[in-house]
Amino acid sequence: MNKKLDWYSIKAAAGAAEIFLYGDIGENWDGETVTARKFIDDLAAVQTKELLIRVNSFGGSVTDGLAIYSAIKRHPATVEVAIDGIAASVASLIAMAGDKVTAAANALVMVHAPWAGVMGNSTDMREMADTLDKHAEAMVAAYARTGQPSKEILSLLSDGKDHWFTAPEALNAGFIDEITEEVALAAHFDLSRYGTIPHKATAMTENTVENKTQTELASRAMKERNQALQELHDFASEASAKSVVVAALVDPAVPIEQVRNAVFDIVEQNQRPLGSAPAFGSDYPLEREENLTRVKYGANAHHAEFKAAAADALLLRGGVAIAKPHAAARDLRGMPIVQMAERVLSMSGRRVQKPGFNPHATIKAAMTTSDFPLLLANTANKSLMMGYEDEPASHRIWTREVETNDFKPVSRIAVSEAPELELIPEGGEYKTGALSERSESYALKTYGKLLKLTRQALINDDLSAFTRIPQAFGQAAARLEADHVYNLLVTNPNMSDGTALFHADHANLMTGAALSVISLGAAKAAMRKQRGIAGLGVLNITPKYLIVPAVLETTAEVLLTSMVDPSAQNDTANLGWIRSLELVTDARLDDDSETAWYLASSPNQIDTVEVMHLTGQRGVFTDESSDFTTDAVSLKARLDFATQVIDWVGLVKNPGA
Repeated sequence: MNKKLDWYSIKAAAGAAEIFLYGDIGENWDGETVTARKFIDDLAAVQTKELLIRVNSFGGSVTDGLAIYSAIKRHPATVEVAIDGIAASVASLIAMAGDKVTAAANALVMVHAPWAGVMGNSTDMREMADTLDKHAEAMVAAYARTGQPSKEILSLLSDGKDHWFTAPEALNAGFIDEITEEVALAAHFDLSRYGTIPHKATAMTENTVENKTQTELASRAMKERNQALQELHDFASEASAKSVVVAALVDPAVPIEQVRNAVFDIVEQNQRPLGSAPAFGSDYPLEREENLTRVKYGANAHHAEFKAAAADALLLRGGVAIAKPHAAARDLRGMPIVQMAERVLSMSGRRVQKPGFNPHATIKAAMTTSDFPLLLANTANKSLMMGYEDEPASHRIWTREVETNDFKPVSRIAVSEAPELELIPEGGEYKTGALSERSESYALKTYGKLLKLTRQALINDDLSAFTRIPQAFGQAAARLEADHVYNLLVTNPNMSDGTALFHADHANLMTGAALSVISLGAAKAAMRKQRGIAGLGVLNITPKYLIVPAVLETTAEVLLTSMVDPSAQNDTANLGWIRSLELVTDARLDDDSETAWYLASSPNQIDTVEVMHLTGQRGVFTDESSDFTTDAVSLKARLDFATQVIDWVGLVKNPGA
């Protein structure tokens, strides 16, 4: 196996296909994964009589692994699974799907109990434990091909230990059918993600590294070096810095660290102190590059570039996923915060006499610049907004977001239907009509919290202060908005006419009935028959969203995805409009009722619920300031928003049964 392999690929040929599972099972932020949906879709397209599946994976998602295992078992082809490197956790379960299973002589197999992380109360913890037990029971059937009694297999999946098997041990235990020659892939093993690793496992990887050819090692190192040089080239804008990178590409003997230091030195030497004016004249001639006029000594572009790269580097190092990190973030990822402070001081024209010698003095000096506090604030701010945007917030699906310029009460007008057009006889006079209207009034409110990034946290390189904690505050802000939206549904507030949102007088409160085709049809009819404010015409509103508590989610999914009516005793087709409903589930509704469900129209057809923000400040807005007395950066997280039901005709509630 000397050829380069993708993390996941299918290579088909006449009558046979070769599949490589060379990554984690399920989603992770690195992207080197094999998801069940992708695998199942691709496998269904493979029409061959023979399948060879090569595995080199640490495992991952149990649910994805079970789905992949089942898909392989269902495929009509004769399947051989070859464990080229490691088949750990759920990857070992996938390997059991083969009609024949082989392992390289230096391969490893690991079996252990399914595990997961969970946050919540004691009930949540018990539910997760029950779920994991169910997963273990489901996995027993897959490992039954070993010939071991179910009781012994279940003990491997429930004792909380990692059970490592070398190829001979796996053969003896029945996990594989045959041992093949060694594969150099084992040199890539990084077993640090697991706890205590038995010596037999670490020895396998060490021996493989020693046996790996010098050509393979050199090729891998050269690829990593070239990638680092490319990132440095993208980061540098001075011609002299770029020439250093190009020279290093020509001469592989130049250490990458030497190149990196040289590029950063050139960047620093070409910066002016912050706040100083660009210098003109014969001593500082202009450079032109790609239609850009640049003052040779006075350009300040790298300050912003460094701050952006450093902020992304801190986020990545803190475990916060970024879709498109700065090109130089990877180079700065290993740089401690104190060294970033030294770099900022250097860019501002203040040299650190002995880098890292006095971290307290370095941080204190860097806090007096404008760049360093801003770098820290940008890092926290990015993390804050990522938390806000990424937090599951089901209310965003079916509500409308609007903006207002101030905190004054806003009257949102619900306009009635237009009056009917009347027949105009020849020469007749047109009569004047009028629109009836009503308004719902509400105003923005401010919610906030103050975060402090202390000097001690900077010196200790405590990334949680800049990444995880702000991210958690952003998530809390998104949850607060959702709390207010769903509180409108469950508290049933009075509207401007003095009547509750859901009320018989509003024709949007149904007789309690469980979710079914019939009860949905009745709710839809009630929405369609709603009349405008003047009562002159039917609005014919159609529902778009079905909103349910978590307890009803599975029932609703079955009802909305089934091709036939689940309640019928025959093959009566399910209605197209029901299958076109968009399901919205939120556990906040369970606290009020586990049976009540709602229909909502599209906000583009009729106003339902609005979420209002201050103009230009959707989501969490931040201000930062430096505290001279404590050497800390204070970050103020502020959320200005309000929610209001604008019109009831696009909402229907059924208390359920």
